[in-house]
Amino acid sequence: MSLYRKIQSIKAQIVDTERLLEMVLDHPLMSEGLAERLSLLKQELETLPKESFEPRIQLLFSGNAVVGSQGIKSSFVSKTLTPFQEMVKTQVALVRFGKVGKRGQAKKGANTELYLTALPVGSFGVELSQLASNDLFDSMDVSKAMKDVMSLVVNSATDDETFEASIEQTPKRNLTNLKKFLQEISDENSVLKMESGELGIELSKEKIVEAFQRVSATVDEETELIIKGIFRGLLLDSAKFEIQDEEGKRISGFISQEIEEDQLVDYDKTFLNSNCIIYLRVHKTKFKTGNEKTDYELLEIRPEK
Repeated sequence: MSLYRKIQSIKAQIVDTERLLEMVLDHPLMSEGLAERLSLLKQELETLPKESFEPRIQLLFSGNAVVGSQGIKSSFVSKTLTPFQEMVKTQVALVRFGKVGKRGQAKKGANTELYLTALPVGSFGVELSQLASNDLFDSMDVSKAMKDVMSLVVNSATDDETFEASIEQTPKRNLTNLKKFLQEISDENSVLKMESGELGIELSKEKIVEAFQRVSATVDEETELIIKGIFRGLLLDSAKFEIQDEEGKRISGFISQEIEEDQLVDYDKTFLNSNCIIYLRVHKTKFKTGNEKTDYELLEIRPEK
């Protein structure tokens, strides 16, 4: 049982015990026994940890994707778990390094492979866990990433302002996978329940549709830009670069995953603090509210002619 379910179970027992206690206040023996049980339940709740770092998450579904508590469509599982796994991978890199490149996680990232470890019922769903890792920090990073992805899903279903604020810290790749994830759930007319550690969420069918529509209305436009400027440096692990244009404006962004690491090292040795020609791809994300977010991707650096 997850920490979240333990907490919810004890809270439910506390509510039931308090209700019974109110009903038998005039009975000394019963009220004494219930008061003692209530005290023990509250103590048990207080002794539970406030946070769990177990790299495990449960996703429960309903609607056309499942048949009661008997089974779940294999095609639905495949179509939902692939983008979900990719969101976790991307988020782990954000947790560990602060930023991540457009097309892939940092080369020295954590072990983010998730395994199907159970088929929980109630509705019907899947349990994903990180296995075969002896690295405590790997497990903690994956656990946090799972909760971050849960928050991203919830934020997309909350309102435009909350969604846009969360996207400010989210790479475009996560936005693409979030859309795929929500689309499959929406198409199957399903609710979504997720539990990981101490955190649990539940989104209705209506909220899933609303979230999918909000994410779908977000448009990404790409253009290419050539800048004469000064190369200020890069970070291999975080896949981030910084340059300065001719007017002194500093521009930072992500390094294309198409650039090999050896080439990046060569750029750093050859062009650091030097004038050069920098080729960028500009990603402009437009939300349905009319607000915009701009990201820069480094494509190539050449010597100044």
